[in-house]
Amino acid sequence: MGAKKWIFVLCAWGIPFALPSMEPGIKQERGAGEVKAVQYDNGDWELRVKNKPWFIRGVNYTPVWIGEDPGKLTMRDWTYYDENHNGKNDLLYDVWLDKNGNNVQDPEEKPVGDFQILKEMGCNTLRAYHFPSNRPELGDVYKVNSGVQLQFGHAPNKEVLREISARYGMRFIIGNYVGSWTIGAGTTWEEGCDYTNSKHLENIRKSVRAMVEDSKDEPYILFWMLGNENNVATWSRCNAKEHKAEYYKFVNELAKMIHGMDPNHPVAICEAFVSGDLFDYKKYLPDIDIFGFNTYNEASGYAPLWKSAKSLVNRPVFLSEYGLFAYNSKDGVNEDQQLANHRGAWSDIWANRAGGNGAGNSIGGTPFDWLDRWYMNGQPDAQNPGTNPWPFGPDHIEHAEYWGLASMGDGKDNLFKRQLRKVCEFYREAWTRAAP
Repeated sequence: MGAKKWIFVLCAWGIPFALPSMEPGIKQERGAGEVKAVQYDNGDWELRVKNKPWFIRGVNYTPVWIGEDPGKLTMRDWTYYDENHNGKNDLLYDVWLDKNGNNVQDPEEKPVGDFQILKEMGCNTLRAYHFPSNRPELGDVYKVNSGVQLQFGHAPNKEVLREISARYGMRFIIGNYVGSWTIGAGTTWEEGCDYTNSKHLENIRKSVRAMVEDSKDEPYILFWMLGNENNVATWSRCNAKEHKAEYYKFVNELAKMIHGMDPNHPVAICEAFVSGDLFDYKKYLPDIDIFGFNTYNEASGYAPLWKSAKSLVNRPVFLSEYGLFAYNSKDGVNEDQQLANHRGAWSDIWANRAGGNGAGNSIGGTPFDWLDRWYMNGQPDAQNPGTNPWPFGPDHIEHAEYWGLASMGDGKDNLFKRQLRKVCEFYREAWTRAAP
């Protein structure tokens, strides 16, 4: 896809004349800098970086050291991990690939780092849910408790992020929870985040401003993203579900603020896909450039999402979370069920891209999750099968510690070891076979 161009050719007499190419012209652009969302005359949307197509082939990237748990206030920022004390980031340099799955680092299995593995899969985008900051204007926003301060009350490790971008060509979707899990709202867990409370809103403004000021001129940014399914996430101690108008008006205010601070990168919102909420988006979110949807409903597919989003909000869309865990209560570890889910989801994402045979508003996806997280449902130093109800899985149980495209095997080498599940080979074939 691209803007309309003129092609100069020679006629039989050697006289040049111009013919229009078949590429459609540009109808509108969301963004004014090197990253922008472009809509063509035929209605299709495309994300472009430095005027080249950028179809999001990414992962949600939130690796956690075995034994750490945000519920126990012990989870750290992975960009500062250096557990072997070699002066290098563990994820960037010291991760090794257990190719034969024997849980032993054989002599030929040299450290390569997560990002080399992901690059070979064709990954170009990493989603980060919330960026840390220690800017003085934040005050006590990230000092509510030791866990929040440990994760977010420090400067972002720009050196690591820059190196990932420079060496591997990846960019980050930089997120802010906008008060979900109370992060950035400066409130206690017991108090929660209230979108009708002016103090909470001002604290969130501070955290968003700090995020943008810290990274707006950095080469690792793809775009900004606000929230994480706050529209349904009552479990994360925010009341957006009960106060949607107030929440969406506030998010739109934040988007306008970000545009004023940084015109070079679009602003997205992350929501759980609820079709009825599209009417609120149309009404309250004119300044949001991109919609990210967390959705796991493989039973009915995603076709209604693309079509209804196209007709009601007419903005580019990507799946900010999707997929399935590699476990069920009957078989134990089951990589085939995970593979089938991801294959169907990516096929739908790809079909609805610009120039595809669908709605033309898909700009890619970031499946959940790159790596298993062992704290999700039980003791954080063991991988637990899970017990919570889940409407979309094969046995209606969420096996929350098996979401990863990759695992850490038996965990004896902790965060350093990677065993790739079958779905990784699928993505390598899909992501490296076709462009953009």
